[in-house]
Amino acid sequence: MNILSDPSHDVRTPGQPSGGYEWWYFDAISTDGRHSFVIIFYEGNPFSGRYIDALEDETHPSPAPSQYPAVSISVYEEGEPVYYSFTEFDEEECHFGESDPSVQAGPHRMERKGDGGLQYLLEMNEQLPSGDWLKAEVTFASDDMTGSLFEEEHAASAAGHDWNLVQPRAEVEGTIAIGVRGEAMQTIAFRGVGYHDHNTGREPMRNEFTDWYWGRFHFDHATLVYYVMNRKNQNRKHRAWLIDRSNSRLLRSFDTIETTDKSWSIFGLRSARQLTFQADGTEVRVQQSNLVDNGPFYQRFLSDGFLRMAGERPAVESARGVTEYIYPARIYSRLFWPLVRMRVRQSGGRPHWVQRSGRLYRWTW
Repeated sequence: MNILSDPSHDVRTPGQPSGGYEWWYFDAISTDGRHSFVIIFYEGNPFSGRYIDALEDETHPSPAPSQYPAVSISVYEEGEPVYYSFTEFDEEECHFGESDPSVQAGPHRMERKGDGGLQYLLEMNEQLPSGDWLKAEVTFASDDMTGSLFEEEHAASAAGHDWNLVQPRAEVEGTIAIGVRGEAMQTIAFRGVGYHDHNTGREPMRNEFTDWYWGRFHFDHATLVYYVMNRKNQNRKHRAWLIDRSNSRLLRSFDTIETTDKSWSIFGLRSARQLTFQADGTEVRVQQSNLVDNGPFYQRFLSDGFLRMAGERPAVESARGVTEYIYPARIYSRLFWPLVRMRVRQSGGRPHWVQRSGRLYRWTW
């Protein structure tokens, strides 16, 4: 794992090897806590059955990540999904900028704006086979970074995973409109706090780690970002930090991390529901309380975080955050592929019969 926080590297990585992947991740929670969303742009979608099939087919040339772009969109209201889509596109429908942070994927667009500071504009426009649709325009704005938070960890390696924390904390504003066939349009005037990072892998995820926990919380005076990676060699690698509100300084680095209260999901996925971070009298407890996306190899939570810093007030500070757990080897289990095909669609292709029904498709969320 190579860690950096450098907006200048928030561009497409040229020459990605077969089996590699890259994604640009954005999430936000509204100020009142009612709404949240996650938007991810992929080149080399690591969850694509088509990509995996091509990687395992030795009778054809090895596939390039650029052949399997995708966009996923999730919107939540009061901790429940109100919109979901995961659409794969043809390579010809997409463009990933190598000199500037920008993505064009079908009707969706992401770009960095040159209006001062660090600002990203996301424009989303999705029409589902069921007749449901989403249109959104949101901006992520923060101060521009003057240097990397992780100077000692910015060097890339020939293999493995790069994690670029571009915007640990961003002010998010915009409008999200959702249409459901037979119902009135819902328009969300969104204002809140968000997060943006950029991940690059040069080999399939299952080659590097067994499972992975990630999360972020925006407390009043600091942002918590963490990961816990259980590697293939049975070693655990973990890092967690408190970062100041301006994204310019590390306040704490946690050296002790515990994962406890493990439980089984309906798909047989066993993950911890509580994570605890400690360092120099500071403690953070994360309770993965509200499961909002439950799959055979992936879970997303709207979680509760509790921060206690010795000698500071308030004694305990709480925040709502987004956390995830992934077990990548299960992506390759064809036992679960029928479920995946219900949720993921190919732009311009024939949709799964479940996706034609709004009611049935929403059941897969």
